[in-house]
Amino acid sequence: MIRHGETADNGPASLVIPAAGLGTRMRIVDPAVPKEMLPVGHKPAIQYAVEEGISAGIEKIIIIISRQKEIIRRYFEDKRFAEKMFPRAVGEVERINRQCRVIFRCQGKPLGEADAISYARDIAGGGAVAVIYPDNVYVPAPGALKILKQVYGRYKKDVIALVRTGSDDTAGTGNSGRVDTEPVDGVLFRIKRFHPKGEGRFIPRFKGELRACGIYVSGPYLFEYIEMLRDSVKEKEFTDLPVRSLILTERGTFGHLMPGRVFDIGNPDGYRQCLEYTLMLQKRAGESAGQHL
Repeated sequence: MIRHGETADNGPASLVIPAAGLGTRMRIVDPAVPKEMLPVGHKPAIQYAVEEGISAGIEKIIIIISRQKEIIRRYFEDKRFAEKMFPRAVGEVERINRQCRVIFRCQGKPLGEADAISYARDIAGGGAVAVIYPDNVYVPAPGALKILKQVYGRYKKDVIALVRTGSDDTAGTGNSGRVDTEPVDGVLFRIKRFHPKGEGRFIPRFKGELRACGIYVSGPYLFEYIEMLRDSVKEKEFTDLPVRSLILTERGTFGHLMPGRVFDIGNPDGYRQCLEYTLMLQKRAGESAGQHL
């Protein structure tokens, strides 16, 4: 069990957003724009992840991109560019840059998400770290990471977001995030096993099966586990599954059931469902505002 580098803390001081993946499934939606920059409402999908960090009080947000995704950096650093792409979100981007540091690192080769996360090690410092995959959009936003931060602060164990699957949304959910769980209370669970990613869509094994999402908080040892496992992984891509699984075995991991929904916008069906759901929420908010006038 790794002990070196541990520090006592109540939650993550940094958020890592691995956004260097190829995103081949979403090229059918828009081959010219990476999935992280596809619109969800009036802003790009990746902004939801950044705002999750801010809502949890995180002031250092590290986005890992590839050379082909410089558009993400330009969006956050170039006001005129942001205004051209998402005019209604410009004020929000300005607030983001006042409230936190958005730092970019470039992954040299597409070697997987665990490798991408490792690029943040020298910036993240010695405390706990949050990780959000930007193709996991939590709605109503933000709020998921704030909940996970509170759980980590109480138990000092890794904690990952869980959602309850239903027949209405599995068609738009990739076959990943399958876990075995043990209940602690109504919304908190112990993770017993992370299952490997499969082909096709997520098909529940039983009604209301819980699914883990790409939103989690890990202890300060996360980067050490990545380096320890790097040479032992034989696959072409170094995913975070072996890292999460070893941390689970040696330290334990909690899962927390989210009160909202997490959409997998890494595939066209999930993206469509996310757009439909956010539009419905906007209409409800508009109707509620009209009733109070």
